Amino acid sequence: MTTLEYDYYELTSDYISEHTSDYSDIPIKCEVEDPQSFARVFQPCILAVVFVLGMVGNILVLITYTVYRRLKSMTDVFLLNLALADLLLLLTLPFRSADAIHGWVFGDWLCKAVRSLYSVNYYSGFLFLTCISVDRYIAIVLATVAHKLRSQTIFYSKVSSALVWLVSVFMSVPEMVWSKVVKRDDLHCEMILDVEDKLVKAATQFAQVTVGFWLPFGVMLFCYSVITRTLLKGRGFQKHKALKVIGILVLLFVLFQLPYSVVLFLKTTDWLGSKQMHCAIRGAKHVAEDVTRSLAFIRCCLNPLLYGFVGVKFRNDVLLLLRDLRCMSRTQYSCSARSPPSSSNRFSFVSNGHTSSSSMFSL
Repeated sequence: MTTLEYDYYELTSDYISEHTSDYSDIPIKCEVEDPQSFARVFQPCILAVVFVLGMVGNILVLITYTVYRRLKSMTDVFLLNLALADLLLLLTLPFRSADAIHGWVFGDWLCKAVRSLYSVNYYSGFLFLTCISVDRYIAIVLATVAHKLRSQTIFYSKVSSALVWLVSVFMSVPEMVWSKVVKRDDLHCEMILDVEDKLVKAATQFAQVTVGFWLPFGVMLFCYSVITRTLLKGRGFQKHKALKVIGILVLLFVLFQLPYSVVLFLKTTDWLGSKQMHCAIRGAKHVAEDVTRSLAFIRCCLNPLLYGFVGVKFRNDVLLLLRDLRCMSRTQYSCSARSPPSSSNRFSFVSNGHTSSSSMFSL
């Protein structure tokens, strides 16, 4: 989530005189000190919290899946890749904070590298969320099909993950090509295109909105709606708990991602229509973009909580990890003296005469 921001083409006096007849009511240069001052304080504070919490949560997911658990299902593979994507995206946040505070001081090469890394993991994160929704749909609604394909699920999940990463790299090519350091009040790392290339920029922006919200939201809405209908027909004791988890997943996704997607969409349509705004409106939109983008970054903190810690087995594995870390600091204590916590609690339900264990809500 979080998403990418672009420096829209700003009119200069030469461009106006050459391409227009009367822009006397539009200010050529806005005083943007207030939005910039807000960004210098707000963004680093929010991003610091997101960075710390997100790093801790996603590192726990990676350690748990690589040390304490084997990858036994498609969900396991997708969750591991989602944690990796979020972790790599989080590594770009300190650079973003530094850019907001005193400008970009890391040079062109790191500018391209950081923005490309952010873009790849932004796209891959949402695509893995989409894959998780589809996998859970198959596991619950198409339980018989899922059972027949059980021996090949790991292979399919690895192929799907490889395709997700390839698609994400392909969609990030504009960032790799056109990101550079530009001089305004300070040096900043941005993706800059000529005005003639506005279709490229518009396509990139709309791809962000589509992949960053509408695609995963549409898939989640469909899959979880059908899953909910299937669960309502079942006789599982924890049916209501599972439905509550589904509701929370969709609600939080919309709450944190929709505002920035709307702001980004409006920004793109304004730019395509060459719509110029007065300084107050432009400043308000800059502030709205900063706030909603920061909300979108919170997704990196929530993914481990929503898709990992909600599972009984995963929580037990985390407790085992914490216990082993405590044991390592006590040489007189044998860490292997105790067996791992029990992870036998699983949510199951009966549908169409078949009992299906849901790896979705008891990971």
